[in-house]
Amino acid sequence: MIGIFSPSSSIQTERFNSGLSVLEKHGLKTAIHPQTYQGSDSGNQFSGSPESKAAAFHDLWFNPSVTAIIASCGGNFSSQFLHLLDFKKMAETPKPLIGFSDTTSLLSAIYAQTGIGGIFGPTVQTLGRLPDSDRILENLFNIGSSEIHLEGARPLNDVQASAKAPLYAATLTVLLSLAGTKYFPQLEGHFLIIEDIGEELSHLDRLLWQLNAICPLSSLAGLAFGEFVDLKDTGRPLGLDLNGIIKKHTDGLNIPVLVNAPIGHGLRFTPIPLGRQARLSLSGSPRLILES
Repeated sequence: MIGIFSPSSSIQTERFNSGLSVLEKHGLKTAIHPQTYQGSDSGNQFSGSPESKAAAFHDLWFNPSVTAIIASCGGNFSSQFLHLLDFKKMAETPKPLIGFSDTTSLLSAIYAQTGIGGIFGPTVQTLGRLPDSDRILENLFNIGSSEIHLEGARPLNDVQASAKAPLYAATLTVLLSLAGTKYFPQLEGHFLIIEDIGEELSHLDRLLWQLNAICPLSSLAGLAFGEFVDLKDTGRPLGLDLNGIIKKHTDGLNIPVLVNAPIGHGLRFTPIPLGRQARLSLSGSPRLILES
């Protein structure tokens, strides 16, 4: 059974129901926590107090009938109930959390505090808008398959990956909002995939500098840039586009660097199992070969 709650913003009922129908179409039973509907269709993002979210999450996590939890939607606020979670007890009953965007906070905190890797995957509302949601859902719940194809991704340098590494994917701004806290995961040695939406080019440039200061990019096993949707360059032009910013911060890295990976807030979404060991293959179309 798949548990559902709202860790971030309030749902928009029509969009939520559209995504829910995708889950039901595949015969997946759901346990929708009442908190999921708090603040729905209110016209703002508020979806209840940190206490109500932590209680809902605990209810689902400690329910033995619930085998996985999926966020209803993204938005804001998921970091603000992390201090209320019983990570020690959660570590005794591991299960995957599924989500992305603002859910990055919760995924990262669980990974940092327990070592349990969730899945950087679509929320319920996102499932409802993706044109290939059936394929994505099949990938999502058959994550035991041996390969993850990164259709459309291309190498930015000639460095070949030679060893397996744990995977990690994140929405960059949300990941870096955890900097300096105990919820920021140790990413050295990981193959990191990042994406984002609605950022200024100047902000993105600064964020990559910050990421490198916290976790040197040279310490990663590999780095992939997913989709960066709806980028802006307001005011005085930065003088660099997205590719220019990426090249600036990855120049000279002796790790494989990919761009245009099918992960993010656009219409291409490839679920990534966090912490799963994988090896990057650049033979033919780039793909991640998962360890069994």
